[in-house]
Amino acid sequence: MTTRPSTRPAGEPAPPGGSPVPGPSEGTRRRLSGPAVALVLGVGLVLLTLDVIRGGAAIRLDDRVLALTPGQGNGPVVPDLLALGIVQLATPVFSVAVVGAVTVAVCLRSGRWAPLLLAGPAIAVMSAAVLLGKDLITRSSPDVPGMLGGNGSYPSGHTATALVCAGVAAELVSCLRPTIRTLARAAALVWTGLVVVSLVWLHFHWLSDVVASVLLGALVLWLLLRWPLRLGAVAGPPWLGERRPRSR
Repeated sequence: MTTRPSTRPAGEPAPPGGSPVPGPSEGTRRRLSGPAVALVLGVGLVLLTLDVIRGGAAIRLDDRVLALTPGQGNGPVVPDLLALGIVQLATPVFSVAVVGAVTVAVCLRSGRWAPLLLAGPAIAVMSAAVLLGKDLITRSSPDVPGMLGGNGSYPSGHTATALVCAGVAAELVSCLRPTIRTLARAAALVWTGLVVVSLVWLHFHWLSDVVASVLLGALVLWLLLRWPLRLGAVAGPPWLGERRPRSR
């Protein structure tokens, strides 16, 4: 059985893992998917925010979810303690400290400081957007005594920070170990989901608060990692995008 010769020009580096070069149609789809996904996330965030401000369907759904969840100290002991532990681990200060440690470790491992170009802007943009939303939208949390700042419920800083920090950490670790990229991204999603459920379960946030933060965090990660900046490629090791040299 014969194989078709490669059409890749001589001298052009092979893709990572020897994967085939994308065809013209696939390249076009990728170029279109970048702005399309960013647009969907951005429009979804804007529409949800406007609905919350108007007191529309999102507020009614928030009330229904609130009635179905116990709140801190009113539910089973074990889920309550687990949720409290997750929320404590997901505090913005701790999340930023963890991603900072991961960034420094990747910098030392790769011998480059380029990973800071991903972690720094991601945290800065996310923090600015969350603080702006809390300042412009006055909304009390379901359980004001359990929250720091009763009128800054929307959007959820815990959720946005957890998603962005976990996403950045997953991307940086994947730059060094591409084989665990899927696992790292899945872990980031699972962690974010646990934070979302815990905040709603304990009545620390409304459902729309955490949904808005998921949209915001996903938008920040997409703009930085996929389109248009693609900082993951910039922050990766020198061999990212070409075949990594084998150790002898």
